[in-house]
Formats: sequence, C-alpha cells, structure tokens
Amino acid sequence: MRKTGYALILVLLLASAVAVHASVDGTEKKTVTNKTCPVSGGPVSEKYRTEYRGQFVYTCCEGCLAEFNKNPETFVAKLSKEDQEAIKTNEVCPVSGEPISKSISVEFEGRKVYFCCEHCVEQYKKDHPTAK
Repeated sequence: MRKTGYALILVLLLASAVAVHASVDGTEKKTVTNKTCPVSGGPVSEKYRTEYRGQFVYTCCEGCLAEFNKNPETFVAKLSKEDQEAIKTNEVCPVSGEPISKSISVEFEGRKVYFCCEHCVEQYKKDHPTAK
C-alpha cells in the first residue's frame, strides 16, 4: 500500500514538472484566431494583429503585419481552411442565438465576439470574466 502511495506522488510530481516545462517552453495555448502567419507561414504572436472583416488576424512580426495590411485578400487566401474559419466573425449572438449587431462586441481569448444587444454582453461577461 505504501509503494502505491509513493508511486502516485511520483506521478503527480512528474506531471507538475511537465506542466511547468510546457509553460516555460511557450507551448501553452495562445489566445489568437489564426495559428499560422498568413505572410511567412510561421507561428503567430499575440502582439501583432490587425482587424480584417471584423475579426482579428495575427501575424508573426511587425514586417508581416505591414505586408498583410497592403493586400489582405491575397494572404487570407493562403491560410489553411482551419485558419480561414478562425478569422470569420460569429453571425449569431452566443447568448440569445439572434442575429448580431456589428456595433456590439467584446474581446475574448484574442477574438472579437459579437452580440445582438447589451443585455447579452453583460450575461456573456458574467460567464466569461476575462472578456473585455
């Protein structure tokens, strides 16, 4: 019984070490829409973003951001289907299911979330405290 307890503690310590290593490594989840830079094809940075058709698009650096802004359609076409889907805006309110108003939005986990009314924004913020 005692060996089982020690084994369990060892497993928990190893799991903690892996979790810490992942955070230091920078492999933790980024709060971005697209994962790949539409210009260079590399991983994106949360620091470099622009708005395209009502949603944030991320790039890897300032140079790629400037290049993207010159001709966004060309670079969006180069994104994977997954990233193209990620940069689309929501068409229905996530609270009520009603059509959205493009003038009512909050930012949550690196993306713009649109709503039908301010009441739904307040409800969403209660359920998602980090929304701003």
